[in-house]
Amino acid sequence: MELTLETLESLINEVVDGNLKEFVFSGQEVEQLEASIRKITSEASKVLNAQGPILMGIKDMLEPVEAEPMRKVAEGEVIDIRDRFKGWRGPGKSQFSPEEEEERLALRQKYYGPEGEVPTVRPGASRKGLERGIGRMTPPEFEEASYVLKVPQEVLDDFALMVEETRRAGELFTQARDWYHTIRKLLDQETKSDRDAALLGLLIATYSPRAKFSLNLAEAAYMFKAVERDVKENPEMLKDYLETFVGAEKREPGEERGFTKANKVPNFVLNLIAPELAGKRDPDTGAMTHNDMYAWNSTIDTWMIDAFYPMLKKASTQKEFEGLKGKMMSDPVSYRYMSGLVGQEAKRLGLLPHELQAIVWVAMKRRQSGEDAATTEESIGQIKEAITNIKQINMDLDDIKGEFEENSWLGLLFDEIDSKGFEEASKFILGIKSEKGKIVTPGVRSISSRGKKGEMFKYFPELPPEPKAPKAKKPKVPKVKPEKRYEDPKYSELKTWYVMNDVIQMPTGKFNNLYDSIMLYLDPEFSTEKAIEYIEGRFDPEAKKTAAYFTEQLISEVTRRLGAYL
Repeated sequence: MELTLETLESLINEVVDGNLKEFVFSGQEVEQLEASIRKITSEASKVLNAQGPILMGIKDMLEPVEAEPMRKVAEGEVIDIRDRFKGWRGPGKSQFSPEEEEERLALRQKYYGPEGEVPTVRPGASRKGLERGIGRMTPPEFEEASYVLKVPQEVLDDFALMVEETRRAGELFTQARDWYHTIRKLLDQETKSDRDAALLGLLIATYSPRAKFSLNLAEAAYMFKAVERDVKENPEMLKDYLETFVGAEKREPGEERGFTKANKVPNFVLNLIAPELAGKRDPDTGAMTHNDMYAWNSTIDTWMIDAFYPMLKKASTQKEFEGLKGKMMSDPVSYRYMSGLVGQEAKRLGLLPHELQAIVWVAMKRRQSGEDAATTEESIGQIKEAITNIKQINMDLDDIKGEFEENSWLGLLFDEIDSKGFEEASKFILGIKSEKGKIVTPGVRSISSRGKKGEMFKYFPELPPEPKAPKAKKPKVPKVKPEKRYEDPKYSELKTWYVMNDVIQMPTGKFNNLYDSIMLYLDPEFSTEKAIEYIEGRFDPEAKKTAAYFTEQLISEVTRRLGAYL
């Protein structure tokens, strides 16, 4: 048979047998392929003693593809995705090279495609029911069932690099690895009992959302002292005050309502108050014993999602990625998948789950800020700075240093509250203002808000808004502001009332967690063990539907149906 181009093509088609795969290459990848082909053909021509130019390169072989299909926006109007980049680079400046822009377009097509959304972030299958309980499935099982957006292997390999990055940074590795253990030791050191330490851990988790850790620690410390004082001196008024919290009017007094409908805060509580749940490290030999039952117990926050899905972030606008992160944080399937991956990789790297999570968290902050950020030393340093600022008004710096040598920052805060009262001690958080209201001596709140802001890289450019038909304007109806019953001055003799209204920066959204923390602490037999039992009771690992995962939701539904029946 004569070997012609037609017969060669026919033979190739028979071998391939229709199992062709399509690949999309960025400009940078094409250049790399070209370079590789040049090396191969150069060596081949030497071996074969061939002469003459190479007539065909990789660009001639590849079929050009659109980075993202054109998208119909309105009747008769089509927009090319490349048009979305116009004006994004800024006047006279290009933030990205053509290769980088092409990479982002390819990523955009990969994750969003013609549908315009990432379909597997909140899988419909998880609402219909899984084959096994959400808390019993392994990361590979989640992936094989297509219930989650799979984390690429190169991302998991990057976790090992993060561990090495912190190892090379002196004491940063140990500080990051022991982050939760350090906090638990501090709780034990500065409180009078395990009951008190457990409450302080619950309060740190309560005030963690949307707060720098230094402010988070300081606010929790003040609320702890307030609750401790009110439970001893005025428990009945404190119970009444709890019923003024937003949402209490929809529930029965004493009904559990906190640490549910979300995953991060309950996991954070367990990491803080019981960092040895997932395993222990021998203090002498360093040998570890893993408890696989708690391999999921690591805190997945927005920084961890950034670490898991960097390419998705590059393909998304800021609004899109923030929305996706919100879904992942609230979806038990996605959350259990990511925390399961942390447990899986921690064992591979010779760490406990919460230790690896803390290292990745610190490494991500460090990569962005270029500093040794996010360690307990950094956060405690901000609190010490605030204490020094205020104390310098009446004390010498040497005397202040002496106080820090004798006491921890937490001990100094507690001593200040006990000796001078809450209002005077609150200056450590709020700072001191001038008569015109300007802060002249910064406290923790001001200090924690300083520092580098921004992202490691820019998001995908914002998409132009979809054209909408004009709507008839409705007359504006003034909104009735909800009554803030927790501000009622009749409870002003409570220290909890003062801290809630004058010290805490953002009490909204944290009422339920605070409610349950105080109610648990009102029991004289409350302890770390009871706190663990309570937190674990807030979700059901055997649930096969996301709607049934948080037991509080199930109880509420039963109550609602029973009420309708009666």
